[in-house]
Amino acid sequence: MNFYSYQYLVDHNNEPNFLFIIGIIILAVAIFVTAFLYFRNRSDNKYRDLLIIFAFGIVLFVGINYNNYEQQLDISNKTSQTLDLMASVAKEKKVSKKKLYSNNSSLTEGMLIKAGKNIYRVSFDNNLSSYTLTKASIISSQKINLIKK
Repeated sequence: MNFYSYQYLVDHNNEPNFLFIIGIIILAVAIFVTAFLYFRNRSDNKYRDLLIIFAFGIVLFVGINYNNYEQQLDISNKTSQTLDLMASVAKEKKVSKKKLYSNNSSLTEGMLIKAGKNIYRVSFDNNLSSYTLTKASIISSQKINLIKK
């Protein structure tokens, strides 16, 4: 069973999609270069055609990745809720955030929080606005894998 540290969740929640950013930058540079060449040589239609192709490429690239962006926002929001819960547990149990681990990156009924040496099962109300911690035990402590970074 994997338990993710508070810092691990913070770091992965703020991780941008570098491939998307690099792709947009490359296509934007290609558009600027071909636009410059087109306006410099208006009689040469190949630069105009390249400009149109790169413009369609960037629109297509953004359109394809929009769904991925929405999914990433959803995951980020769920991870932020888990981080808020972990901060609340740290305050309640008087444990440093460095000693907090969660077995899930999103709020789910029955998720486990490891605070120091203790493990707690989390129960939520219907709208996830309040929680109850119940001390829990793992059957086999050899299966606990702490992921710090």
